[in-house]
Amino acid sequence: MAHSRPRDPVLEGGQNTDLVIPVMGPTKAGKSSFVNQLLGSHLCEVGGKLASCTSLVTGYVPPQPPDNLTTVLGGRRIVFVDTPGFDDTHIGDEEILSRISDWLTGSYRKGMHVSGVIYLHDISRDGFTESLSRNLTMMSKLCGEGAMDQVAIVTTKWDRLQDVKEGDGKVEELRKDFWSKILADGARDFRVQPPDNMAYFSAYHRDPWGIVRDLLLTANARDAQDVILQIQHEIVDRKLLLPQTEAGKELQMSLANLLKKAKDLRRRIKEDKRVGTESSARSLEMLEMRQEEISKIIDQLKTLKGPGLVSRARRLFQLFSNS
Repeated sequence: MAHSRPRDPVLEGGQNTDLVIPVMGPTKAGKSSFVNQLLGSHLCEVGGKLASCTSLVTGYVPPQPPDNLTTVLGGRRIVFVDTPGFDDTHIGDEEILSRISDWLTGSYRKGMHVSGVIYLHDISRDGFTESLSRNLTMMSKLCGEGAMDQVAIVTTKWDRLQDVKEGDGKVEELRKDFWSKILADGARDFRVQPPDNMAYFSAYHRDPWGIVRDLLLTANARDAQDVILQIQHEIVDRKLLLPQTEAGKELQMSLANLLKKAKDLRRRIKEDKRVGTESSARSLEMLEMRQEEISKIIDQLKTLKGPGLVSRARRLFQLFSNS
């Protein structure tokens, strides 16, 4: 029997006055560390290994926001949402998209307001890989051009560079070549102070709460109710299924591809059990969670109108079940 996805009490207790700020970005960009800085604690798991740590979408409410935000918040809760990257070492991009879209659409139905999106980029990384490009594109597809002026591109890990000038050059290259479209659509870029060096030597660096305050002020100026992410509008307002959304189309979701990925993982687990590796129990748990995600998307695909789609779906699923 597949494991049920853990429940998020913050989402379940969502209020129509809540202000939501998802924190997105590639694996190892520092998302959990960033959220921990805002929370003033270590509630988010931070990994020092190459494998990704955050595989669930989880909301966190800071116990005590800074005093200078009292007026801005006006008694409302602020909710930070820690998300996995679209390059997770354990689960596929389709499942990541499913989990993020479920949280965002669930909060939208509760009347929770998005006040901004924080997208992190590790400035110490060299080059701009396919993985980095995919994460940036998926963020853009989830948000849409209409909400891009509430997106903060935040560069992290400046303390890993030799000097700030090295980072200056990287930022200029990113602005010119890779961030040009989203910046033109209204996104802004920030530099965050390293968690262990809050008096970092560049005047351009901001503490995490300073970046959040900027987003909240901008949202208040334009009325937070108007900040609707594209994925929320597509699924809740337009009644689209996930594979029909711009983000779903970007991943080229197909029944055959989803079943093939699940089948390959199932084969690896069988091999793990055969050779008796210690990883088989963890792999089985991940497979069960993956099957739950895939089954949900498969059910959506089966409802799409198209010649012979349902019959093809049944044949493919039968082949998968018998493998």
